[in-house]
Amino acid sequence: MNSMDNENQLYTPEQAPKKILWFLRFLKRLVTFVSILLLILSTGGFVIAYYYQDEVKEYVIGELNKQLNTEIIVDGKDIDFTVIENFPYASVDFKNVKALEAFDREQQEPRKKDTLFSAGTISFQFNILDIFKKNYRIKKVEIEDVDLKVRIDKYGNDNYHFWKESNDSTNTSFAFSLEEIILKKIQVSFKNFKAKQNIDVLIEESNLAGNFSDEKYDLQTTSNLFVNVIKIDSTNFMRKKNVHIELDLNVDNAFPSYKVKKGKIKIENLLFEVVGNVLTSNRESMVDLAVKGKEMDIKSVLSLIPNKYKGAMNDYESDGEFYFDAVIKGVLSNKEAPQITANFGIKNADITQVKDNIKLHNVNLKGHYFNGNKNANEPSLLTLIPFSAIIDEGTIAGELTLKNLANPSFSGKVKANLDLANVQKFIKIDTVESLTGKVNIDATFSGDEKSVSSGNYENITTTGDLKIIDMNLKLKNYTLNFSGINGDFKFDNNDLAVSSFTGNIASSDFELKGFFRNIVGFVMKENESIMVEATLNSKNIDLNELLSNKSEESKPGKYKLRFSEFIDVNLNSEIQHLVFRKFDATNIHGVIKIKDKKMVVDPIVLSAMGGSITTSGLIDGTDSTKLLITCFSDVNRINVTKMFEGFENFGQTAVTDKNLKGIATAKIQFASMLSPDLKMDLDKLYAGVEMTIENGEMNNVEAMKSLSRFIELKDLENIKFATLKNQIEVKNQVITIPKMEVKSNTINVTASGTHTFKNEINYRVKLSLNELLSKKAKSAKKENDEFGEVADDGLGRTNIFLLMTGTIDNPIIKYDSKSAIKNVQQDLKVEKQTLKTILKEEFGLFKKDSTLNNKTPKDDTKFIIKWEEADKKEDKKELKKPKKPEEEDF
Repeated sequence: MNSMDNENQLYTPEQAPKKILWFLRFLKRLVTFVSILLLILSTGGFVIAYYYQDEVKEYVIGELNKQLNTEIIVDGKDIDFTVIENFPYASVDFKNVKALEAFDREQQEPRKKDTLFSAGTISFQFNILDIFKKNYRIKKVEIEDVDLKVRIDKYGNDNYHFWKESNDSTNTSFAFSLEEIILKKIQVSFKNFKAKQNIDVLIEESNLAGNFSDEKYDLQTTSNLFVNVIKIDSTNFMRKKNVHIELDLNVDNAFPSYKVKKGKIKIENLLFEVVGNVLTSNRESMVDLAVKGKEMDIKSVLSLIPNKYKGAMNDYESDGEFYFDAVIKGVLSNKEAPQITANFGIKNADITQVKDNIKLHNVNLKGHYFNGNKNANEPSLLTLIPFSAIIDEGTIAGELTLKNLANPSFSGKVKANLDLANVQKFIKIDTVESLTGKVNIDATFSGDEKSVSSGNYENITTTGDLKIIDMNLKLKNYTLNFSGINGDFKFDNNDLAVSSFTGNIASSDFELKGFFRNIVGFVMKENESIMVEATLNSKNIDLNELLSNKSEESKPGKYKLRFSEFIDVNLNSEIQHLVFRKFDATNIHGVIKIKDKKMVVDPIVLSAMGGSITTSGLIDGTDSTKLLITCFSDVNRINVTKMFEGFENFGQTAVTDKNLKGIATAKIQFASMLSPDLKMDLDKLYAGVEMTIENGEMNNVEAMKSLSRFIELKDLENIKFATLKNQIEVKNQVITIPKMEVKSNTINVTASGTHTFKNEINYRVKLSLNELLSKKAKSAKKENDEFGEVADDGLGRTNIFLLMTGTIDNPIIKYDSKSAIKNVQQDLKVEKQTLKTILKEEFGLFKKDSTLNNKTPKDDTKFIIKWEEADKKEDKKELKKPKKPEEEDF
């Protein structure tokens, strides 16, 4: 009671000054003592340093040289011994140190040693009492301003074994009993040319504390690093990142082993917690570590993805929670990797396409990763089950499983209801300018790993539905618009069944029903074919648009036609209207096939030019530099004027649609070579035509006008005839007309000869005039009698025989001689050749066909198109040539 009262008793005014004076005297004595002590220590330190510095420096240098495996370069003036600067330790400080590379084995390619490291300061610190005992134990090492260059060459030789390994330290008075290591500003450059690894790291500051010389000790380390680059092969895995490391370990040098009791690794804003064990033996490490991501956001996670894999990810921003939990367990060596099992996911994230400010809302994903176990024959595995997201009013959800990531088999499902305009804004497909419409998909899919022999996925199965609703598509640098696209499809294993597929391409429309065979293989595999088996219905097809060179920069009228070797088509077509240039056809129906870069129509029936045409043909695009076109056509009662107009007067101006009238029936066989832009090689053009024209007229034909010196012009301006029959051959840019006879009640014109594509002519002409016209000719043209080339045929008609040469624009016309008359009467004979013979002679086809050695072909020769044997439905198609017409004499 009294003691407590005494302790709490307040000093009286008289007692207070005495207590203060006592405290001041005590403080003065303490300062004096400390000052004297410091003076003694500094003086002692100076004396010790002065008297022992040479001995200590020489000893430390000597001992270091014994344990170094390379040359160390340092000026003696840059070696200091001090007992003050690092008190309570004495230290030997090396400044401006340079060490050369050290090789632990003979080099395959000897070279001059380069610098291993250069250091601003290396300080070895030990107890001051060790100086007097001459038993130096290094307790602390401080290293600052270092440039370290570690190299491993392409043979696996390294350059950093500069410290000799020694198992016997009992007889030396110099050893390391480290308790602390301090590193500052250590630039480390590591290049492994064998493994193609490049690591460049700045250790800004690192403190390591522990009894390093003990067999077992606790180690605490805190480090701040700046990673310039971590690159493996051609991939940058980390670049320009700040890294903070805190580790608390139990170290057992007997094994050796390291137990991570507590660890934190922070990469920028990403924090990972690490616990576990590492056991090292025979240059192999056994690891058993658990790594857990803490408070991670997607943006920071994505920042760690190498640029090589980011692609267009830089156009996106994201917010949301990301979690990561992994276990690393197993052997870590050059030959073997530990097992990695990780669970990760995204919760309630938003991903924004920055440019258009469109968001993928409420993104959720759960994932699992396992890198596999070769010993247990367990493949690597990646699963995303499930993933889901919302974009505007659309949704997408699904699952994905990949097994054996080196050559994965896969399975999954997807269900989506999406607005295509939002999808395009979010994904930004480079080739698409605009996209609208909707797509619904509900499908499952699976596939085995790629075949070793083919390198392709062999077994792929799909099921489910796909719908496209009111899709409109505009591609960049493409003039044609795709509009009103609607489709109803079903996935059937490797095929896509088309219940309905309709739409418009510019002014052309289409409706397809059938199958896209092997469509999944076509998408997933290289060099795979897609087969289209369908019916095509169309109200209108404009080939001027569809075949045009469709880039906006291209000139109008340019066309491109090429066939892919990977597309097979079998279309049963019904087309109400088709137009190409001036050719206009309706009610087209028939079969169109494309296979092996060949397109066959067999047959196609159409209405055109007031009549009907039945044609069978082939376009062979096997050679990418040219197209071979062959066809056989039956033309039935077409309007001659419209025919010349539709075929653009066949590229000539001598006789045009303005000059001819009548109804034509013909059989045509045709062959030609075209470039991919549909320019015809006129030297490789062949045509054989058997033609009949009824109720015809020839009006204002320039070739007839040139006969006005023999007959009055008005009698030649309009010639009407009942029937004209002829056989015409086009070959080597020459049109050969064996006989052309135009009969009317006043004048008959009979001609035969040749007409080149350059409008060079060589005709023999017989003009047969009735009595009235004959009298008019004789009275108007006195030279008709003078030259004596006029004859009476015995039927009351007067014949005038003429020879026409020169050109259409500048014809040379003269009376024919009597020998020429005989030639006209005998008629020019066109050698009858089948198209197969022409293809051999002019195009180099069928060279091995012995049946063509006989120059006189049989009438029943057929041109045969053969598909591959794999086409079981139809081995061959025969296109019959037109029948041989009956011969008519002049």
